[in-house]
Amino acid sequence: MPICDTPCPISPRGVPWAPFWRLRKRWGVVMAVAVRPGVKLTVDEVCDELGVARSTFYDWRQKGRGPRCIRLPNGSLRIRRSDFENWLIDCEDPS
Repeated sequence: MPICDTPCPISPRGVPWAPFWRLRKRWGVVMAVAVRPGVKLTVDEVCDELGVARSTFYDWRQKGRGPRCIRLPNGSLRIRRSDFENWLIDCEDPS
């Protein structure tokens, strides 16, 4: 059952945005969070989206304040889109 009638836009990687919805409760309010399973972002993509430097991202990570990351066997990091979106929601100011 589609949630909306609008066509799905294309992501920067050329993959159609096929939203899947997950309910998340925050501050007593239930919100629908769009999640694309399997999509993983690089550190550069996250930094570009947030408008911060890589050093800032790694500083947050060292202090335990950044989004959850996956370390690949070659040592590079990936961030699940769903973890990134949930982290952004957790960063919101409740005012």
